[in-house]
Amino acid sequence: MVSLLESDVLTAATFPEDSWDTWDDQCDCMYTRIGFWTNPYLAETLEVRMCCIWDELYKLFPGKMRKTPAYMNLNSGEWEKDPLEWNGEYDMPAGLWYRQLSRQTGRSVAECREAYKDQTPPKGVPRPVVEEPEPESDPMMDMLLSLAQIVAGLKEQVEAMSK
Repeated sequence: MVSLLESDVLTAATFPEDSWDTWDDQCDCMYTRIGFWTNPYLAETLEVRMCCIWDELYKLFPGKMRKTPAYMNLNSGEWEKDPLEWNGEYDMPAGLWYRQLSRQTGRSVAECREAYKDQTPPKGVPRPVVEEPEPESDPMMDMLLSLAQIVAGLKEQVEAMSK
């Protein structure tokens, strides 16, 4: 039986050097999903490539999943067959771009990654800066400011008379 200390020594060399990220493009799953749970009270972290596990589950239970060749436009409630063009503020993540190209061309994610690895994904378009309009004048606030000026003037007169 391995003691807790021996176990810690054995696992000390297994610390990951990088974190998994949804768009790290480290697998060929169409819908990349990473589960991440960390607990300081257990001194343990669990990372799971849920997408890869789901792909294996889909093979085991084909009647329990469905894939529709369209996306549900949540604004209109209608199915849309064509992938939306990139309209983000930031550059499109390469991992997402390869998957979009896969959907558009019918090729695998791996084939698209290889074919387009030297090209740049679509660039983001920053939102225009909207200038805040000048606040409208508040009559009550204007009256209070005017009174404050009158009081300040009266205070100066009283101080001058008391000298």
